Amino acid sequence: MRIHLSGHTTLLLLLAMGARAQMPADGFPMQKGEICVVAAAGQSRWTDYWEGKRLRDNPNIGRFTSTQISPMLGWGISQRLNVFAALPYISNTSNAGTMAHKKGWQDFSMDVKYRFLQLQRKGMRYSAFANAGFSVPASSYVPDFLPYSIGLGAKTAHLRLINHLQWRNRLFTTIQTGYTAKSKITVDRSSYYNDGWHYSHEMPVPDVWDGAVHAGYDHPHFRADAHFTWSQSTSGSDIRRYDMPYPFNRMNMTTAGVYALWRLPGFRDLAVIGNAEQTLSGRNVGKAFAWMGGLQYVFTLAKKDTDEK
Repeated sequence: MRIHLSGHTTLLLLLAMGARAQMPADGFPMQKGEICVVAAAGQSRWTDYWEGKRLRDNPNIGRFTSTQISPMLGWGISQRLNVFAALPYISNTSNAGTMAHKKGWQDFSMDVKYRFLQLQRKGMRYSAFANAGFSVPASSYVPDFLPYSIGLGAKTAHLRLINHLQWRNRLFTTIQTGYTAKSKITVDRSSYYNDGWHYSHEMPVPDVWDGAVHAGYDHPHFRADAHFTWSQSTSGSDIRRYDMPYPFNRMNMTTAGVYALWRLPGFRDLAVIGNAEQTLSGRNVGKAFAWMGGLQYVFTLAKKDTDEK
């Protein structure tokens, strides 16, 4: 679930949420036989954006709003191995200008998370996870109409390392980082500019390093944390002065935010989740405030294997 200038913050929202809800980038794995269903929605809004390193507004866009509905399904194959699938619906609009607004199903993604190490000593528990996954466009959306395009149109594959440290099952910190490789895309133009003109209908989309750091408190009835996230392209060009962005642009950003999960009294398997983030710095992305909220429901299909390590 990766979005460009229009909703790039959504990627980091999901990375941030992944440290608490049962998600691919978290440190709280599902047990054997557990099914986790997440239904979430959120928005990312910005008026100013970075044109390269220059922060500016654009009266032809005004306030830009990216709305996302994010259904996700997770399955605990074992205490070590979890799998996930997600398919977000995106709607991108602005309150100025004459550019057509875009909406639709974005990219279908699948992830596998495996705990390969766990150490315990004197109330401390350290867990290390590896996460691998891929995404493919779920519809024939137009990628080269930024910032209104709902996605970049690239097939992706990623690997991620997750480190999770918890003290007496309460205080915790999660540090994770990952690399996403992206395919070339076909665009409806015969040339594009990247330190010189390139004459081709094929356009590369930059790969991305990203990561997050979380510090929080886990309780049987709630979970909360504060977090810092970052994302950096490994290549790409800057948006040229007074020009439209396009998929080969370098898109970097850092954000800070908070998260909370509250299990409903009398319905312990049902929880309300919420997240809010502010973009602190960026390059060719919007200076966005983003939020996401929803419900998480966890139920068990098979008896837990309490002897599994």
